[in-house]
Amino acid sequence: MSKRSFSISLVASAVAIMLGSASSYATTTNDAFTDKHSVIDLKQQNIAMFHYRDTDNALAQAGVTVHPDVPHADNPISIRGALNGVAVMQDNIFYSAAPYSGQNLTALPNVFFHDSLTVRKYSSVTDGGQGAFGAVNYTSAQISPRDTDAVINLETDQDGSPIGGLLVSGTTKDFGLLLGVDYQKHETEAGLNSSLDNKHDKLDVLFKVDANSLAGARRPQKTEFSYHYTDSTLDNSHVGTTDADYAVNTEGRYSATQLDNVQGKRQRYALAHQVKVNGQSSVFTDFYYQSYAQQAHNTLFIGDEFINRQLLTALSAFEKAPTSAGILTSAALPDNDFAGFGVQSKGVTMYGAHEVTYQARYHSDKAEMRVDGAEYLLGENLALVKTDTEYAVGTYRDDADVFTTAVNTKLNYNAWSIGVGLGYEKVSVSRELGEDADLLTAADFSNDGWLPELEITYTNASWLFALSAKQAWTAASAGNAQQLDQEALQYQLAFSYTNSAMTLGASAYMHDFDNQHVTCRWGVACSAVDETIQVNIKDVSVQGADVTFNYDLQFDSFSMPIGLEYNYTKAEFGQNHCDLVVGCYVDGQQLPWVPEQQIYANIGFEMNSFHVAVNGVYQSETGSPLTPGNYGIESQWKVDLAAQYQITPAHQVYVRIENLTDEQLVAKHYQTGNLSQGEMRTYFGYQGHF
Repeated sequence: MSKRSFSISLVASAVAIMLGSASSYATTTNDAFTDKHSVIDLKQQNIAMFHYRDTDNALAQAGVTVHPDVPHADNPISIRGALNGVAVMQDNIFYSAAPYSGQNLTALPNVFFHDSLTVRKYSSVTDGGQGAFGAVNYTSAQISPRDTDAVINLETDQDGSPIGGLLVSGTTKDFGLLLGVDYQKHETEAGLNSSLDNKHDKLDVLFKVDANSLAGARRPQKTEFSYHYTDSTLDNSHVGTTDADYAVNTEGRYSATQLDNVQGKRQRYALAHQVKVNGQSSVFTDFYYQSYAQQAHNTLFIGDEFINRQLLTALSAFEKAPTSAGILTSAALPDNDFAGFGVQSKGVTMYGAHEVTYQARYHSDKAEMRVDGAEYLLGENLALVKTDTEYAVGTYRDDADVFTTAVNTKLNYNAWSIGVGLGYEKVSVSRELGEDADLLTAADFSNDGWLPELEITYTNASWLFALSAKQAWTAASAGNAQQLDQEALQYQLAFSYTNSAMTLGASAYMHDFDNQHVTCRWGVACSAVDETIQVNIKDVSVQGADVTFNYDLQFDSFSMPIGLEYNYTKAEFGQNHCDLVVGCYVDGQQLPWVPEQQIYANIGFEMNSFHVAVNGVYQSETGSPLTPGNYGIESQWKVDLAAQYQITPAHQVYVRIENLTDEQLVAKHYQTGNLSQGEMRTYFGYQGHF
């Protein structure tokens, strides 16, 4: 086949990890509401006893739309209709190695190394443009103040796949140390008519060292260095199965995709410093560098044609009845490198009861993309034989330089709190084309924007009322041909009520987009060129309401904690149009990646040393017949169960059942077939605390 059939491929399954500040920054006004309803303690009983490594359930509990994905892959997320401009942070530092240049990357951290996560569903001047449409901030495990503190976790599934983690930390008089190691290995039979397995291996290593003020220091200080290494391999393919084959084996794969996989190695270095200037002021500074190297094998073509439903049917027929003629297939072999570094500083000063926060950040990142191609003959024995040497398909490089600054003032008058903030960000991006990149366009431009916000909070005993109005802004990427920024006015009215046993909260909001950015992330089977672009959608309107409810039922000999998060989102296009990523849409149609309703519910039973919990995530129908391939998913529940027995205060055993109802849960349903979220799986584990 010709090189033109490939062009450029931006494979979006990368992760670059960062760990950041040793101390959290000061809060802003409406954070009082966020703290009650969008801070998830990963150590709390209803989350911790499941011993998850991923965070999709925890994010759903905080109202984030978690888009289904194949097992062991990171889940793409959106917040209130926005796919881009949603930042994933770790200790207040970007989690991705290239959040500006590599916007197709999907990255979520390993929960085993984290204590909590906080979700912000609106703009904040402290997050800048990349977090202007929502942010998720993970707080990593802190160094224990004890001499020695260790947690060990051992787990296996019904097939005997090993999973194990160790987290050891401690503090002496002069410094503290933390070392974490976590390893996951999974293997499931995936071949439809041949022996073929899906394999997943992931190794995480986390190291931290900190030190307090040196002897004779004039001001109290603390410095922390952290290093994180991740090595992962996921046997996965973008090619799913036909409806008929999916019904036979929901996790099946065709032999033509037997070599498909994604491999990634990431490293993150961070130096965090905090100093107490005086009794009223503190300064926090982070220096960070991270890199992510990605290689993949991705089957895309049969002959010279991009795989669609018709070719998928032909592939299925050949799988069931192979012929001596074979089938000619082609694959893209991306070899990509992402890197980013930066320095950020934040100062917090108290003036009596009032608080002023100053922040500045310089960030630079790059994405060096190279894609090779290879042709294979799928033979009568369902084996792949390479028919030609690998050849270069295309190369390009995206760069971004970003300067962000902000000031946020919190004025406190008894029960009233007023927050006024203003942020500014300037983003310069470029795209340099290498060989065989004739279908792409070079770019070199800058955008800047202002992020003003006003928040008012009233607190009276157990009640809290909050009102906010904000202007959100995110710069265009190098792949945005029109160079249009993403902008929206955001309004929110919220209230909460809290007593000793119950927490109730509700918010109503409206996000009025002048322009919305969309890149290839979920559901859309993008071609090679499509994955390099960012499209603009005019006049998107998002309105909705969130309701959270938590109640702890106490009885004489047992208790039953109950939790509920309900999200209603009406997200509509504002015009009729067609583009290369979303396809064709009409005025008033729901955004295809936004379920109108999402519910997270959990209920527990706790009696002495025995605990049982059930949680479930429901999403209403997503997708549209007007989008490429109709990647809709019918409404579905995913229900998990965990039971735990506390042998002693330091030792526990548990069992976890994922997809308890054993439903055929679709991860993606598009023109290249159905991909599954995974069948019911059972895990058995032990955790000790020393």
